[in-house]
Amino acid sequence: MAEQYRVIFAEFMSGDIWGELPVTDLSFSRVLNAPGSATFKISTSDFDWSALQPWRVLVYIQRGQQILWGGPLVAYSFDLGAEEATLNCVSLWAYYRRRLITYDAVFTQRDQGAIVKTLVQDFGDGNGQYAWNTGPKALTWDTSATTGVLRDRTYRAYERKGLGQVVEDLSGVSGGFDFWIDHYWFGSRIVNAFRFGSPSGSPTDLLLEHAANCDIPTVSVDGTNMVTEAVVTGGGEAENQLTAWWYNLPFEGDPSRRIPRLSAAQSRQDVITTATLTGYAQQMISEGSTPVVIPAVRLYPGRYPGPGDVQPGQQIRVRPRIGGRLVLNGLYKITELSVRLTDGGEETALSLVPVEVFASVGSAASP
Repeated sequence: MAEQYRVIFAEFMSGDIWGELPVTDLSFSRVLNAPGSATFKISTSDFDWSALQPWRVLVYIQRGQQILWGGPLVAYSFDLGAEEATLNCVSLWAYYRRRLITYDAVFTQRDQGAIVKTLVQDFGDGNGQYAWNTGPKALTWDTSATTGVLRDRTYRAYERKGLGQVVEDLSGVSGGFDFWIDHYWFGSRIVNAFRFGSPSGSPTDLLLEHAANCDIPTVSVDGTNMVTEAVVTGGGEAENQLTAWWYNLPFEGDPSRRIPRLSAAQSRQDVITTATLTGYAQQMISEGSTPVVIPAVRLYPGRYPGPGDVQPGQQIRVRPRIGGRLVLNGLYKITELSVRLTDGGEETALSLVPVEVFASVGSAASP
């Protein structure tokens, strides 16, 4: 394994560093607004296995001075013939998907970031207002934990909603936010910091050009999920069911680009306010407003930019050429970073989404 990589493990509940894992190869992914994963191989003769209990330890991947990934061990398997084991881990956010909202939580005109922080501390990390609700106390937060968007939200104990799903739903509504967890050294401990970002991404001056600083083997254009009419249904039944509609009428009527109506429906039975339903419908229209043009990007190993220079949530510009001719010049947000390290070297791939899908598009015209 490349010398610049270390794999460190710590006790989940205390954060105490226990040591390093002598892995032979590794792969990991960082995913925006969702858990990623990591896989390692280790010789069965090189390690005391008694410490590696699922959910007891956190595993961190360090490259140079940066910690690029962190999360709990959840499973491992032995290959008796090869005398090696494969360790499977999930990123730290996966833990909070395993927690439930077990007490009424009501928010009126609260910043959506403050809602997230309160919910996670009260029902996930165990350092909120309910002392009986144990947790690892694993996260730190930005000082304000605010995004500038106020929301009304009510979560009832009897609904037993998943904490992770609630946060991800808040993130995904129109006007929502991106989130991720950063990891870094603070003295002899590793800090897990919850971060908020704009749904359109964080601007950078990074430019990726095919055959210059990366490989772009393919560019795909996909209109499968285009939408001009979005309807989202919420709480209630029959004629009393809450419903929100949103339209992209210019795509249906502008002679230079008109297409026939494309409809999509989504059910959000737990939503009891029309404004929230409308936010989901708006986001459906934004994401389906144009064909999605996606370049496949692989970073060159040992070159800039590398895995430590990019992260999910950043905006980058991508400019591939064919035969010297520019075929794309667009702004993209990184949604996933995937790295694989073997004896053959380091491979890094980026998953991208066009920035324009986060623009406000359409109107609430009558159906």
